[in-house]
Amino acid sequence: MKRVLITGGRAPVAVDLARSFAAAGSHVVVADSAPFFLARATRAAAKAVRVPPPRQEPRAFARAIRETVARERIDLIVPTCEEVFYLGRHAADLRGVAELFCPDFELLAQLHDKGRFMAVARGLGAGVPETWRVGSPAELAAIAVRPEELVFKPAFSRFAVHTLVRPTSAALRAIAPTAARPWVAQRFVAGRELCSYAVVRGGRLTAHALYAPAWRAGRGSGFYFEPVRRPAIEEFTARLAAKLNYTGQIAFDFIEAPDGGVHVIECNPRATSGLHLFAGGAALAAAFDGSTADVVRPSCDRPSMLGAAMATIGAWQAIRSREFGRWVKDGRRAREVLWTWRDPAPAFFVFAGLAATLALAARRGVTPQAASTRDIEWDGEEIPGP
Repeated sequence: MKRVLITGGRAPVAVDLARSFAAAGSHVVVADSAPFFLARATRAAAKAVRVPPPRQEPRAFARAIRETVARERIDLIVPTCEEVFYLGRHAADLRGVAELFCPDFELLAQLHDKGRFMAVARGLGAGVPETWRVGSPAELAAIAVRPEELVFKPAFSRFAVHTLVRPTSAALRAIAPTAARPWVAQRFVAGRELCSYAVVRGGRLTAHALYAPAWRAGRGSGFYFEPVRRPAIEEFTARLAAKLNYTGQIAFDFIEAPDGGVHVIECNPRATSGLHLFAGGAALAAAFDGSTADVVRPSCDRPSMLGAAMATIGAWQAIRSREFGRWVKDGRRAREVLWTWRDPAPAFFVFAGLAATLALAARRGVTPQAASTRDIEWDGEEIPGP
């Protein structure tokens, strides 16, 4: 029986991941720096541990993880959120006591950088939009394409924060790229967004899911995940994983053009919401140790959703867009991610985490999305080593 430590326990994916490992017979411990992190409520976790915030206290965070690994006799550490970068920075130290399921920091940083990732992806079978990495106002001005034909976003960002889609020249003046805070400009590609999630071990693809974010918070994170099958996207993921000899979780965002062409636009070298499509089943856990001969895929085509978000944000969007009928139909056919009869507590505990996030956002004068990741996100700054 493996003893597994799942970090980033605030994320709904941590709950489904804990359920997957528990279903496979593993002893699961969950950890996070947030005071009311979601995965502490799941019955799938034998223990929940609060650790220091990795962004503000990276060395104390790494030390707490090492101590937890020793105390709980952990075999495998599985990151879920952007704490992966802080774990990757201390990978050499942590791998002396347990298996860390992520690549080294240098590769994580390359893939997280939206400009550098394009160079990795180019030539691997998916379309890559023309991309410029911009580190100064002069480099921004030198792009010989009208802003209305481009998408601008920070090279290091999440939830589409600060993204400008086909902005006017006047709106573009708000951007102030620097070498320390670079931006990326990409040629706009019209079409439907698709998002993938994969588990890779030793360069071999072991699990894969693909979905369309049918309901989402603006341009940010989705809360309704419609399964999609596109063999070309799975093949692209397998090629990239083999080229990099990758081990870890990895996800990509794509644009599917009206002609069926697929364009990859960015990478998230961590867990994402596609994990929910595996519905907490034991098969996903097998993908982490590579014991499955075939690629594990979701066993059914039923969508998954975060019910609290669908009932609030989704309902408001449906009323405003006059799509109430679609909202009702979609809600009825989806699996609620957090609620199960055997493990109901996370569906209620989510509100404790939300209240804490809203309170933090009010104290800091930031958006709830920014408050939810302020202690774990990484935007390219130097991380102290061991």
